[in-house]
Amino acid sequence: METEKQPKKGKRILKKLGKTTFVIAVSLLTISVAAAGVGLGAVRAYTKDEKIRTKADFEETLANFSADSYVYFGDKDKTEVGKMHRKDSRELIKSSKEVSPHLLDALFATEDREFYQHSGFVPKAILRATMERAMGNEDGSGGSTLTQQLVKREILKKSEKSYERKAKELIDANRIEKYYSKEEILVSYLNSVFLGNGANSKLLYGFKVAAYGLFKKEVDKLTLPEAAYLVGMVQSPNRYNPNNPAKEAEETIKLGTKRMKQVLANMLTVKKITQKEYDEAIKVDISESFASEDDLKEESGLEKYPYIMTAVQKEAVDLLKKIDEEKNPERGWKDDQYNRYVNSGGLKIYTTIDKTMYDAMDTAASKIKYNSKSVKGRKGKLIEQIGAVMVNQKNGEVLSFVGGADFKKNQKDHAFTAKNQPGSSMKPILAYGPALDKGIISPSSTVVDEPLNKPGGGTYDGSKGPVSTTEALEWSRNVPAVKIYRSVLRKLGQGGLFDGYVKKMGIDIIKQDRSVDSLVLGGASIGYTVEEMTGAYSMFANDGVYNETHIIREIRDKDNKIIYQYKPNPVKVFDTNTARQLTSMLRGVVTTGTAKSTIGAGTGGYNVAGKTGTTTSYFDLWFVGYTPEVTMGVWSGYDYNAIGDQHLAKDAWVKLFKAAATARPDLIKKGSSFPSGSSRYVQYESGTPVESDDSSGTQTNTNTNTNTNTNTNTQKKEKQPQQPSHNNNQQPPPNKGPTPPRGNQGNPDDPGKQTGGGNPFDNGDNN
Repeated sequence: METEKQPKKGKRILKKLGKTTFVIAVSLLTISVAAAGVGLGAVRAYTKDEKIRTKADFEETLANFSADSYVYFGDKDKTEVGKMHRKDSRELIKSSKEVSPHLLDALFATEDREFYQHSGFVPKAILRATMERAMGNEDGSGGSTLTQQLVKREILKKSEKSYERKAKELIDANRIEKYYSKEEILVSYLNSVFLGNGANSKLLYGFKVAAYGLFKKEVDKLTLPEAAYLVGMVQSPNRYNPNNPAKEAEETIKLGTKRMKQVLANMLTVKKITQKEYDEAIKVDISESFASEDDLKEESGLEKYPYIMTAVQKEAVDLLKKIDEEKNPERGWKDDQYNRYVNSGGLKIYTTIDKTMYDAMDTAASKIKYNSKSVKGRKGKLIEQIGAVMVNQKNGEVLSFVGGADFKKNQKDHAFTAKNQPGSSMKPILAYGPALDKGIISPSSTVVDEPLNKPGGGTYDGSKGPVSTTEALEWSRNVPAVKIYRSVLRKLGQGGLFDGYVKKMGIDIIKQDRSVDSLVLGGASIGYTVEEMTGAYSMFANDGVYNETHIIREIRDKDNKIIYQYKPNPVKVFDTNTARQLTSMLRGVVTTGTAKSTIGAGTGGYNVAGKTGTTTSYFDLWFVGYTPEVTMGVWSGYDYNAIGDQHLAKDAWVKLFKAAATARPDLIKKGSSFPSGSSRYVQYESGTPVESDDSSGTQTNTNTNTNTNTNTNTQKKEKQPQQPSHNNNQQPPPNKGPTPPRGNQGNPDDPGKQTGGGNPFDNGDNN
C-alpha cells in the first residue's frame, strides 16, 4: 500500500515545485513592475511585441459588451414581441447602484479588497494568492484585481499561464485605470463575468442575468447567501454551477456551498457583515433558492412570433449595412457580424406591426386548410404555402403579414424573402398604369383581342375582337396587355418604363427580362416577393404616391441612442387622376371580372380593388388588392414546382382581410369609398366593343380558346430562378380541386363560376 502511494506523492511534490518556480518568477515580475514602473525593465522584455493600447482600443471592447436585443410592436404602448434569439443571455448593468450591496461587498471582500486604492494591480496580493495556490489552497483569496480580471477576460482573452501574459495583463490593467473611472471599471466587470448555465440552459454573462438565471431574481434583490454564492462562482463557474450539464447538481451545490461560506467569512473579516448575519447566512440551505427550468420557462420571441423575428432580423441587417456603406465604410463587417450585432448588441427595435391585426391574421391563417403533395425529387410531402403582407398605403408601414403555413415545418419567409412569378398581377404595373399615365389609353379605349405575332415566331391567341381596356383588364385578356405593353415600350423605351416607372414602385426588373413580352404576363426569371408586389399596388391606392414598405420604424442602441429612424420619402409615380382611373378599372376586377365570386362575394360592405394572377401550370397564384385604407397581397403555391390550389390565394385574402378588418374596424372602415377620377376618351385601336351584360359580366359571343399565353416551366425543381419563356401556348393542367361543369369554358380564376353562355374573356391565361 505504502509503495503504491509513493509515485503519486512524488508527482504532487514535482507539481508544487513547478508552481513554486512560477510563483518566484511572477513575484520577481511583480516586484520589478512595482519598483521600476509599468513598461520598464523586465516587463519590457516580455512585452516588446505587444501593442500599447490606447483608450480607443479599450473602448472597442469595453463599450461594446453584448446584450440581448429586443423587438417591439408598433402600438402606442410598444408591446414587446420578444428577445432576439441567441444561445447565451446578457442584460447590461448601467450603474453599480442597480446591484445588491451584498453582492458588491462580497465581491470586494473576496476578489479585490483594495479596489478603490490600487492603480490596476496589487503586488502583495499577487504574491499572497500565488503562494496559496502553490500550497494547494484553491479557495484562497484572489490575487488578480477586478481590473486584471477584466483585462484577462475581455482584452487578452487568453488563459495560458506565462510570464509574457502576466506582464501584458499588468500593463493593460494599469492603462485602463488611467483611462476609466473606478465606477466604469466596476460596471464593465459586473457585465463581463461568465457564470455558467442558467436553469433555462442559457449561458450567463454578467451578474444581472446570473441573478435571474440561477435564482429568478433581479440583481438588486439578492439575499446575502445568494450574493455570496454568485461571487464564489466567479473563479470556477462550472465547478459550482448547479446547472452544469457535466456534473451532478448535488455535487456542485455541495462544493458551491463550501465556497459560499468562504466568501461569507471574507465578508466577516473585512467587517461587511456582522457575526449574527454570518451565523444566519451559513445555516441557509441554498439549494432551495435555485430556480428550476419550469420557473424560467417562457416563450421567446422566436417561439411565439417566429416570422416577425426573422423578418425583423433580415431588415435590421439590411438597414445597418446600408448605414455603414454611407457613414462607416471602413468597418468592413460581414453578414454574420451584422447578424450577431442585431441579436446581441443590446438593440431596441421598434416595428410597424399592429399586434391586434397580426394576432387576428395569424389565427385566421392557422385555420386555413393547406393541401400537401409529393414532389419528385423531394422527401415526404410538401405543404402548400401562403405569403401575405398588409400595408398602410399612406406611409408604407407593414401593419401585418403571414410568413407561411407553419413555421415549425417550413421556416422560409414567404412574405418578405421568397420570390415567385407574379402572373397577370403584373399587367397594371407594366402596361395599364403607365399607358394611362402617358395618355396612350383611357379606361374606355378600344383594344382588339386577336391573334398577335410573337418575336421569333408563333402567335399569342386572341379571339374576342374589340373590347374596352377596362374589360380587357377585368377579364385579364393577354393580347390586349401585350399590345399595350409594346406601345408603352415604344413610347418610353426600356429606361423610361423600367427605371422611370417600375423601379419607383419598388420593383427592379433585371436586364434579361426587359426585352421579353411575357414579362407583362408574369413570366419573370426570378419573380418578386409579396412585399414588393403589395408595395407597388399600394401606390395605386395612394393616388400615385409610392411609400417604401418597411417593417422597422426605429432602432436604438444599448445606450438608448437612435441609430436608425425611418424617414418618409414619398415618390410621385402616377398622376393622381391616373391612379384613380386605374383603381376604377381594378375595382371592376372585383365587381365584374375574375375576382367577382371570391373577393367580391367575400368582402361585402367593403370597396376592394385589385388583380388576380395565375402562372402557367398553376404553380403560383395571387391576389393583390386594396381598400381606401390598406393594401394586401397574397401569394399561394409550393416552394417547388407543383400545381397549386386555384382557390387558395383568393380565399386566404378574404379570410385574412376580414380578420384584420374585424380587429381594427377603426382603420379598415366599411363603406369607405375610393375618390373618383375623370377621364377623356383616348382612341387606341378602332372597333366597337361588344355589349356586355352588367349583371353577369359576360358578352354575347362565346369563348372556345383554352391556350395560355404565359411563362412555362415544368421542371420539378425549386422554382427560382426560372427563365422567361417565349412559348405561351401551353395548356393549363386541370385543377386538383373539384372540376367545374363545362358546357363552355369556365373562368380559371373562378373555375366553379359559370357565366351564362360561358365567360367570353377566359382564354385559360394568367389571370
